[in-house]
Amino acid sequence: MAGDAKAGVGLDDRLAALTRGDWLGFLPPGLREPVARGLVQLAIAAAVLAVFAPVADRKGDAWMEASFSRTLAALAATRGLDSAISLAQSSEVSFSFGPGGSLGIGQALDPVNDLVEQYGALLLTSTTALGVQKLGMQIATTLGAWLFLPAFAALAGATLCGAAGRASLLAWSRRLFGLALFARLALPAAGWIDSLVAERFLEPGYQQAAAAVAATTESIERVEATDGDRPWWERYNPVDAIGDRAKIVYDKLAAVGESIVSLAIYFTISTIILPLGTLWLLSRLTNALFGGRPGSRA
Repeated sequence: MAGDAKAGVGLDDRLAALTRGDWLGFLPPGLREPVARGLVQLAIAAAVLAVFAPVADRKGDAWMEASFSRTLAALAATRGLDSAISLAQSSEVSFSFGPGGSLGIGQALDPVNDLVEQYGALLLTSTTALGVQKLGMQIATTLGAWLFLPAFAALAGATLCGAAGRASLLAWSRRLFGLALFARLALPAAGWIDSLVAERFLEPGYQQAAAAVAATTESIERVEATDGDRPWWERYNPVDAIGDRAKIVYDKLAAVGESIVSLAIYFTISTIILPLGTLWLLSRLTNALFGGRPGSRA
C-alpha cells in the first residue's frame, strides 16, 4: 500500500512539474507555466483529433445510422399493425332481415389500438432524440480544432498578466480545454458506449418482440384477406363471424401488447435514457478531471 501511495504521489509530482514548466528553464518565469500547459494541451488535442476522434466518430455514426434505420422500421411496422387493427375494428356483420342493422366485432381491440398509437408517438420522440444527437455530432465534427481555441486564447492571455490574473486565466484554460474535449468526443463516445450496452443487454428482447409484432400484423392481414373468399352465408352469419374470425383476431392480439411494451422499453432506453445517462457520466468525469476543486491550484 505504501508503495502504491508513493507511486501515486510521484506521478502527481511529475504531472505538476510538467504543467508548471520546470523543464522550460530557458524561458522567463512568468511564461513557463502558460507555455508548458499550452504544449501539453496541444499534444492532447492533436492526439484526440488525429486518433481518438476519428474512431469515436466512426463508431458513433454507425450506431446512429443503425438506430435511425431500426426506429424508422419499427415506426413502419407500427403503422402496419395500426392499419390492420383499424381494419379489423371496421369490420361489420350485416343483418338482411327485419329493419336491418350491423354488429361491430372489433370494439374490444380499442385498448390494443390505443397502446399501438402511444407506442408510435414514442417512436416519433425517439426519432427526434436521435436527430438532435446526430446534429450535435455533425456540429462537433465540423468545428473540430476550433473548439480548442478558447483554451489556447486563455493561455495566451495568461502570458500577458500578473500573478493573480495568470492564475485565473490558467484555471479558465483548463476548464475550457475540458469543455472542448467533452464537446468534441462526448456524443460519438456516448453512441459507441450505448451500442455496446444495447447489443449486450437489449438486443435479444428487441429481436423477439419485433418478430412477434411483425407476425401478428401478417396474421391479422391474412385473416381479413381470406374473409372475402368465404361463402356469403358464412360472411353474413353473425354467429360464425364473431365465433370464428373475431376469435382468431383476438387470439393473435392477446400477446402482442407485451411485445409492444417490450419494444417501447427498448427504444426508450436505447435512444433516450442511455444517451442522457452516458452524457451525464462523461460530463461528471470531465468536470472531475478539468473542473478543479475550490481552493485548489488549477
